[in-house]
Amino acid sequence: MQWLRTTARESAYLALGLPVSVVAFAVLVAGLTAGGVLAITLIGLPVILAFFLAARGVAEVERRRAAMLVGPVESRYRHSAEPGLWARFKTAARDGATWRDLSWLVLVSALGFAGAVAMFTLWISAGYLITLPLYWWALPHDALPRITDSWIVDTWGRVGVSFALGLGVAFFTFWFVRGFALGQAQLARWILSPGKRAELETRVDELATTRRAAADTQTEELRRIERDLHDGAQARLVALAIDLGMAREKLDSEPEAARALMDAATEDAKAALTELRELVRGVHPAVLADRGLDRALAALAARSPVPVTLEIEPGDRPAPAVEAAAYFVVAEGLANVAKHSGAARSTVRVLRPDGKLVVEVADDGAGGASVDGGTGIAGLEHRVRALDGTLDVRSPAGGPTTLRVELPCAS
Repeated sequence: MQWLRTTARESAYLALGLPVSVVAFAVLVAGLTAGGVLAITLIGLPVILAFFLAARGVAEVERRRAAMLVGPVESRYRHSAEPGLWARFKTAARDGATWRDLSWLVLVSALGFAGAVAMFTLWISAGYLITLPLYWWALPHDALPRITDSWIVDTWGRVGVSFALGLGVAFFTFWFVRGFALGQAQLARWILSPGKRAELETRVDELATTRRAAADTQTEELRRIERDLHDGAQARLVALAIDLGMAREKLDSEPEAARALMDAATEDAKAALTELRELVRGVHPAVLADRGLDRALAALAARSPVPVTLEIEPGDRPAPAVEAAAYFVVAEGLANVAKHSGAARSTVRVLRPDGKLVVEVADDGAGGASVDGGTGIAGLEHRVRALDGTLDVRSPAGGPTTLRVELPCAS
């Protein structure tokens, strides 16, 4: 029956509160004692940090225990953007979630113990009184139950009264367990869930991280452009100037040699123009601005050495920044397919579900790609996160590989 299953779950919740309360009390006593004694020494820092982490572990257990009755309880902790013990300690100490965890440890030390003891006492008492008619007659007189010194359960009438009392205790216990368990679980959810302030703090941290990542990506992109200009177009233009100077000197005395130098200069000029076009395409391709994402992706697919299947869902053009991010995701994805995957075919999908722009680049290659693999995906992740998007790479060893990006598709 449903009520029986519900009662069993609520009773199990309260029963689990007993070991949790013991662990919570031990963590509090050990953490406060050791942290307080060692706080003035360097050893105190890792001890207090370990105390915070232990409290976080107990809080995670409590979230899962509360989820038995009130559904999932979200957790949100701030993470240090800098390495080092001191940075981690400062981040944990400034995180409101840490102090919510410690507050709950204080409460659950008492509530968990009291709820479990009361639940066990009531259920055992109810069970004892209800089952008394089954065996009271076999008990010796000295072992018969006594309600008071003068009221001994030694007749069937008094056994009936005890049985009725047991039913009343069971009825009371049923509602006590329900109220106490739900109240404690709701209180845990209220304290352990991140509040609006925590959400704002987390959002600020995420924005600061993505801003730094975007700035680093932009700086690296500028360095790449400078390097490409220096090593490519600039070198060719210098060679062009030299050839034209030599051709001018030989124009009257050695016209054939001058003509050869001018032909070489013409080729250098064409090569420099090609490299500049490729460089501009890497910054922001003209076809993307002029003809939209669909045509720009078709041009990428046409230049790919690996055959590409395009699957583009029609729709309105997204914002320019979103469109550019989608283009570079596909460009980097296809470049990785050609350089690293050993794939025979690849597929590019562009979908527009629920106000988002979803871009997938898949291949049938060897797999093993990752954000940290040094294949340019990390830069894409920074670009995508700066637009509040998400990037996911699924590339098990042996393949296949799927690069999936979701971007807010504001028009």
